Amino acid sequence: MNKILFIGAGNMAYAIACGISKAGLVCDSNIILFDKNEEQFSKFPSTFSKASDLNEAILCADYIFFSVKPQNIKDVLGEIKVKTEGKVFISICAGVTMESIEKHFDTIKLIRTMPNTPLLIGQGVTALCKNKNVSKEEFDFVKSIFASCGIVTEIDEKDINALTAITSSSPAYIYLFIKSMYEGAKALGFDYDNTVELICKTFIGSANMVLSSDKTLDEQIRMVKSPNGTTEKALNVFEDKGVEKIILDAMKACEKRAFELAELNK
Repeated sequence: MNKILFIGAGNMAYAIACGISKAGLVCDSNIILFDKNEEQFSKFPSTFSKASDLNEAILCADYIFFSVKPQNIKDVLGEIKVKTEGKVFISICAGVTMESIEKHFDTIKLIRTMPNTPLLIGQGVTALCKNKNVSKEEFDFVKSIFASCGIVTEIDEKDINALTAITSSSPAYIYLFIKSMYEGAKALGFDYDNTVELICKTFIGSANMVLSSDKTLDEQIRMVKSPNGTTEKALNVFEDKGVEKIILDAMKACEKRAFELAELNK
């Protein structure tokens, strides 16, 4: 059975590793954690294996996740001293290109991914791409790992920075909108224990309406917006403030930073 190593035991590693365990893709003892800060292990199930030596852990593993912060990837790559032929590496590091990792090896099987934090509750969105050395069987196995924590989609690497702005960073945009609505509710004198739940359920219901309907987004907006009604007045404020442009500008800034990180990690 495959052994899977996580180099870096942060929140995303936790979500992915627990998804693997829950789906029964490998037994818990074949999930190996390595982190220089061993306190990170405390949140993981005790049934997972822990490694104290990076290179020994790599030798034991078949699939190896780079789950460190992007600014630490160069240090990790510099510490790898063992032969890695036949092993499949998976990067979840934002702004780190496959080329920047490949140059540290004579040859490497490499998959680049862009997951998002809802993986933590099994509702993530993950995009994947691979280099030419990865077989279909290997790629399908890695896709099954992320499918155990949400949905997966294959994209070209050239689109991954745009995808970062669309699915990876965007949960924070949504949290900000929810927070703003909650603060707005309080300003209107509406402050109940379940106010945040009411707002979140509205988001979930609205999103499911989009997914289940054959109507366009504009058509669905018109279904809610009556002429000269309350919704129209609210939407007029959004239009006057240029909310659509603000969102676009934010997404462009996110994508730009992803390109900047790629340059820093070359």
